[in-house]
Amino acid sequence: MTAQQDHTTDRADRFARDLAALKIPDPATARNGLWLRAGGALLLVGLVLGVLTFPLTHATDDPLAQRDALAIGLTGVVCAVVGGAVYLRYSLTGFLRFWLARQSYDLSTLGERTAATEAPREVERERVAVDGTQVAAPRP
Repeated sequence: MTAQQDHTTDRADRFARDLAALKIPDPATARNGLWLRAGGALLLVGLVLGVLTFPLTHATDDPLAQRDALAIGLTGVVCAVVGGAVYLRYSLTGFLRFWLARQSYDLSTLGERTAATEAPREVERERVAVDGTQVAAPRP
């Protein structure tokens, strides 16, 4: 194994340890998958209810039957909206969770590399008073 491969393996191991330390749950857990499937199923059920009740409202002249079909259709619309929101929430959660973990890892790695390559240096600045005259900088 070369030094580059060893360094890459160390980085991967450290990344896995950092993820474990952040206590970020694995997106492949059963509960997230269950909610994702439930949201998709609710979305489909809502769409099917809406499509099936549309002809029912127009197929009869009886106002009572039309109102029943409209209530079922409205329930279908509500199911579709709620199911879509649940599906969207749980589908984005897995992506955003690991995007955030990767972003924090990349920033910490960048900070370590920057600190290792640049030696701390002092920047001398001119001190200027309010009236524009130069003021002597204090000595440490």
